[in-house]
Parts: sequence; structure tokens; C-alpha cells
Amino acid sequence: MFQSKWVRIPAKIILIWLVITVYFYFQHPVVYRCLDIDANIPIGDGQLLIHEIQVCNLDEEGYTWRYTTDNEEMPWRIKVLYKLYEWGFPLNRQNPVYSVLMFYSWPPLADDRWTYSISGTFISPDDIDTEKSTLDGLSLYIYPSFGGGGMGGQWEGSTPNAAMINARGKIAFQQIDKPLMINVIDKENDRTTRLVITPRWQKERLIYGVSRINHYKNPAAPVQSFINNIYDDEPQRALDHVLAERRTKISLPAPSEQLKGQDIEITCRLSWTDVYEDYLNVYRIDAEVSNPSENSLATVQKLTFYTIIEQEGNYKIIDCRSAD
Repeated sequence: MFQSKWVRIPAKIILIWLVITVYFYFQHPVVYRCLDIDANIPIGDGQLLIHEIQVCNLDEEGYTWRYTTDNEEMPWRIKVLYKLYEWGFPLNRQNPVYSVLMFYSWPPLADDRWTYSISGTFISPDDIDTEKSTLDGLSLYIYPSFGGGGMGGQWEGSTPNAAMINARGKIAFQQIDKPLMINVIDKENDRTTRLVITPRWQKERLIYGVSRINHYKNPAAPVQSFINNIYDDEPQRALDHVLAERRTKISLPAPSEQLKGQDIEITCRLSWTDVYEDYLNVYRIDAEVSNPSENSLATVQKLTFYTIIEQEGNYKIIDCRSAD
């Protein structure tokens, strides 16, 4: 009787906890992703490559996940963390606690007007003027949608001739089950390109409310990480940035003797090739490695990489060779 009681009580507690966990899991927003667009559209003297569309029901306007100004009401999750800090709770344990608090909460969800996001890369034959926005020369949006072209943003990183583009707006959720029309307007040449696609959606649940999907994915990002790992003498970590099926076929470059043990700076220039070996829709990245402490930033090592988008939507290296 005593043993049965001590078995039943923990079992009931675990069952209640599981029910609560399942409930909160389904309170979190979802994102639908289409990763197989691969559209190549001329814009001025450059080209816009569109790779991904996302549609999400997180109500971003009503969702405050961090405390930013004295005039804003502090989110309850931050209040809990402040209390834990006052009680001497270690800082290195606050992130797991915050993740739990985020999970067992109710992020605001949109009813009909979901947020769409179109991501791609603009490549210019020349260096991009960073004082101007690439989006000033083009418009990118889904039709029909709410509010016309919506919001937009870009990021260059260490790729002087390319910008990672992200255009956003509002769309009726019922619309995603139908063919979508993407309008791309080249303002410089007064030219409109219309793409009609029937997306094959992948559905994901955003467990912590804030999307972990990067809207500004850089085709050169795995190259920069790969080179840093090589110079840090971490060849196995470098291979993590290579497509799995290519890891036994790729030759790891040797770091330059001139730069060993020093800080390095990596500059990447992007170009596009339709076919490379047996792969379609490939980026070529010409990387230059230099020493940032040198005033002239003279290039010490040149490497050429080829990257593609894998099934998960991340860029991976498929080949590497010395360009010296």
C-alpha cells in the first residue's frame, strides 16, 4: 500500500507535467519554409538570387522578448531573471532558465495576417556602395498581400560585392495553399519580373517564440568559418562546414606560414554559376586572407570555394582549391 502510493503520486505529477508541456508546445508559433525557389533575376548590372520564402504566425508587433528602454514595461521573464540575479543565481545558468520561461509562455499569434519573408542574395559586378541601400533600386513582394511591398532589410558582412536581402510583408494564411506570385521590380530599368510558384512547404515549430532561422544567410559564411578553423588548427571543425557527402573528397588547404599564430582578416567576393560538377545553383566564393594589423592589408593567401544550399536551408562547401 505504501509503495503503491509513492509510485502513483510521482506518476501523476509526471503525467500532469507532460500534459502541460504538450499544451504549451502547441501555443508556440509555426513557420512554413519553401527552400527550392532558386530564381535568378537581373537587377541593373547585377543579379538577385531568391532562395527562400518563410511564412510565420508570430505577431511580432505584440511580442516583446527583451527589455530595451526605460519607457517600456519590463517583460515578466526579465523580471524573473533580475530577481534570480539579486538572489545570487549564477549568470551562466540564466540562459537555460530563460529558455524554460520562454517555453512555458504564450507568444502572441496572428489570426489571419501572417508575416512572410523572402530571402536572397544580390550580387554586383562591382563593390556595393554601403552608403546606399540596395533595396532603393528594387522592390520585392508577394501579391496579393497586405500593405504592398512591406518592410525590407539587407546585410553585407565581409562580402564587398554582395548584399543579403530580406523583404517582408503580411499575407493571408489561406493564400499559402495557393500559387504565389512574387513581384520583383528593377527600378533602375523600370522592369518587372513576376514569378508564379506553388511552394512545397516545410513546417517547423518556433519553440522559443523568436525564430532561430537566420533571415540574412550569407553564402560565404561557411567559408569564413572554415578558414578560421584551419588557422586555429581545428581541421575537424572545418569539415563541419563541408557538405557531408563531400568531406572525404575535399582537400584541406594549409594555412599560410606568414599568417600562422596571427589575427587574420577574410574578404570574400561572390559570383554565381548555374552548374559546378554535378551540382546546380552554386555560389563561387573567392576568399582573400590578410593580416588586419598591416596598414596595406596586403593579401597573403587566396582560396576559391564553391557553396550550395543543403536541404535544411544552410550553405555548405562542396569544393575548395588554392587560387594562388
